[in-house]
Amino acid sequence: MNLNLAELKKRFQPRTALAITLESERLAVSVLPDEDSAGGVARVFSIPVGADEISREPEKAGAMLAAALDGAKVRHRACVVRIPPGWALTASIDLPDVSAGDLHSYLELCAEREFPVAVAELRIAHSPYTMPDGKRRATLAAVPAKRMDAVGKMLAAAGCRPVSISLSLYECLSTPKPTLYFLANGTHTDVVVTAGGGVVSMRSLAGLTHSDGVPFDPVLFYREIRITLGRLPESIRSQLSDARFGGTPSSARKLFAETRDSLRKLGVENTGLDRGIADEKSDAAAVQTAESFLSGQPVPFEFIIPGVNRWQVMLQRFDSTRHRWIVAGVLCLVVLPLLVLFGRHEYENHLENEWNGMKRNVADLDALQQKIHQFRPWFEPVPQTLKIMESVVAAFPDQGDVWAKSLQVSDGNKVTCTGFARNQAVLLALLERLRALPGVNDLQRGPMRGDNPVQFSFTCKWEPFHEN
Repeated sequence: MNLNLAELKKRFQPRTALAITLESERLAVSVLPDEDSAGGVARVFSIPVGADEISREPEKAGAMLAAALDGAKVRHRACVVRIPPGWALTASIDLPDVSAGDLHSYLELCAEREFPVAVAELRIAHSPYTMPDGKRRATLAAVPAKRMDAVGKMLAAAGCRPVSISLSLYECLSTPKPTLYFLANGTHTDVVVTAGGGVVSMRSLAGLTHSDGVPFDPVLFYREIRITLGRLPESIRSQLSDARFGGTPSSARKLFAETRDSLRKLGVENTGLDRGIADEKSDAAAVQTAESFLSGQPVPFEFIIPGVNRWQVMLQRFDSTRHRWIVAGVLCLVVLPLLVLFGRHEYENHLENEWNGMKRNVADLDALQQKIHQFRPWFEPVPQTLKIMESVVAAFPDQGDVWAKSLQVSDGNKVTCTGFARNQAVLLALLERLRALPGVNDLQRGPMRGDNPVQFSFTCKWEPFHEN
């Protein structure tokens, strides 16, 4: 039976989440999905409280959210939250090839250098992208900790648990080519440029309706757009020819009508309405993020690292052939020694039972062997020839004044030796030591030639003897 790890992962993924979007004039909430529906968004509703009001009075906004959830009979409290991009300070940085553990430290160093706020007072996220020349860069986003704490207080007051908090970018990463996005949302418009699989630039400008009643100025608005485009790398700016509109549907349509001619003057010809404008799901920008979260896909500008339960961690360890072999090897290292110890124990028990059956016979045999040794004093375990040669060699001097050329034992006890000596004195001393050996008999010296060295030979007979 094959183990389908992909299906097991799906079983452990969360199936329901609240999608909450903080907008300028309301709080949009969607339930994704409903248990009684076949999928998709089951219920969508909004609360008349804007992002600025949430920052000022988070507990009040949380109470309103809790009342709305109770009124809609929503029991689930795990939520995916998307906050306004205008809350974030942004900067473009190089992205080195570092490990995931060192990346956060690197981003903090960049934030300390780029932003006029202490890193301890910021919450940092990033969106990586690839330049046309293959260089890796990233857009760094930093949200003040006070605003993030306000969101946390609102969710705590509503009894909700955030599983994801990211910037409200709608469907800005839906196309791979460089694209200019206008995300109109009431009193402000977020201008986003995407390329290379990430966000290259992001700014928040005044919208069609200003909070102070100031009318919309298209000349000033597109002056800021020119500045934004002028800051882009040339390799990306030269490929930018597509503009899309998103955000709140009514605001997006109005902004498109006001700025069509201005976009054409900037050289951006493809100004067709973004498909999201006509889609009612765009009223809750967190829906797309919630769908990504439920399917286990990464979310851009994520300020919360999603928690992974222990079952997912266990399954990830088996999610490749290499890891499976590693786990199998570890199991073998643990199980095989246990099997070897068990087998050895059983084998030792078997041998012990056999020994218990023969140890009496072995004791009798040992006693008989001892008697044989006692009545056979001539018994010698060392080979006779080896003992003769060892005794003769031991008589030679240690300092090397006499050395043997050949040593032969024939007929079992006849020893013939030829060699050289530095002088006759050391040779005669050697012969005297040989005659003193207990086993040497009939020592005969052969002819000698030369003076230094002296070539000699001798013969003798070896008679076995026994030490007392």
